Amino acid sequence: MIKRILPILLVALVICFGGCKKKSEVDRLKDTLFPLAKEYLKAEKIEHYDSLKIDCIDTLTELSYANLNIFSLEQMANSYEEIYNDAVVNNSNNVESIHLQLNEVNRVKADFEELIENGDLKTEGVLLFFVSGTYYVQGQAEPFSYFVYPDKKTLYTMDPFGDNLLYKDEQ
Repeated sequence: MIKRILPILLVALVICFGGCKKKSEVDRLKDTLFPLAKEYLKAEKIEHYDSLKIDCIDTLTELSYANLNIFSLEQMANSYEEIYNDAVVNNSNNVESIHLQLNEVNRVKADFEELIENGDLKTEGVLLFFVSGTYYVQGQAEPFSYFVYPDKKTLYTMDPFGDNLLYKDEQ
């Protein structure tokens, strides 16, 4: 009797444990990066929220990092151009300093564009994780996003004028 029940019991155990849903790689990554979401919100002085969740995790390669910086710098340049034009029209004392800032934005943007044009950037591998999420305050959803180094332990602050990850080997 036991010899007949034992195989059935073993099959039942295999089916039971084999059928249990295991966490996917993305779910495990979300769990790993979740504490950094709290750290990011705290750094942004957002300490009172009801809940938060990670919605999406993307990877940035060197090429996508450069493109993201170029996009950001283009937006900055557009803003500075408007400010500069207003300053010129209003004969402001800040015209020269605004012009210098606009030139610096365009210079840094040109550096990123040159790296892309030279084909020096990797299109594979993880340079950074880009994490987007939502936190909730009294039922109101507020989106947020942050960057994490590949070590999955350290936040990264995007600064095209400072810590350019594409030049890290030269520093």
